[in-house]
Amino acid sequence: MKRILHYWPTFIVVCVIIYATWLPHPLPSSSLPSIPHIDKLIHAIMMGGFTGAVMFDYYRQCPSRRSLTLRIIIAFTSMAMAFSVVDETIQGLLPIGRPSDPLDLLADWLGCVVAAFTAPPAIRAVVRK
Repeated sequence: MKRILHYWPTFIVVCVIIYATWLPHPLPSSSLPSIPHIDKLIHAIMMGGFTGAVMFDYYRQCPSRRSLTLRIIIAFTSMAMAFSVVDETIQGLLPIGRPSDPLDLLADWLGCVVAAFTAPPAIRAVVRK
């Protein structure tokens, strides 16, 4: 239980993702800028944030393994991509009037991959300070 509590940033990110994707209209449509496909950018940021949060929490909790190895990065990126598939599937199954969109899934995966490259150096820099 104590180890799970150390992953609170990841837990918060997951809660925000679930809130944003599983509710009918979490934000009024007037609060979003009228930029075409802004939702795809939001999807990429959400899943990239999830990928980065998991890596950050792991890095903080494993002092004997202070590096995010390629194997760990691939594992966490794959886990985030699998979570995005589950998220999109559930969104499509819920009676909320929001269909599952393959382009949303593609944006999710793009966010995960971008985070796989950008999060490790950022995490190392933040934790060093």
